[in-house]
Amino acid sequence: MKNLEVLPLISGICCILGGLGVVLHTNPINKIIMLALLEIGMIGLIVSSYYLDIAIISSICEPICTIILLLGYMKYLTTIKKKKKFGRDLPVLSK
Repeated sequence: MKNLEVLPLISGICCILGGLGVVLHTNPINKIIMLALLEIGMIGLIVSSYYLDIAIISSICEPICTIILLLGYMKYLTTIKKKKKFGRDLPVLSK
């Protein structure tokens, strides 16, 4: 069995496990981790199809997107804590 025959199988398993993890987990941190696993599987499937230029761009963008998601979640948590601490005195910046 060649290595390139195993890569789509492992990548498909990563995609399936990541997708199920995103759907089933309730903790947002766990959802972000499972989303990263799904993205790793997608990059593996792209590599097994020999689209290496797309795989390079995906490999560069994937950690950046994960960091942005984590920063957004941390901002959400701090906003919720401030809202509980100050009640209605928190200014609404979304208008």
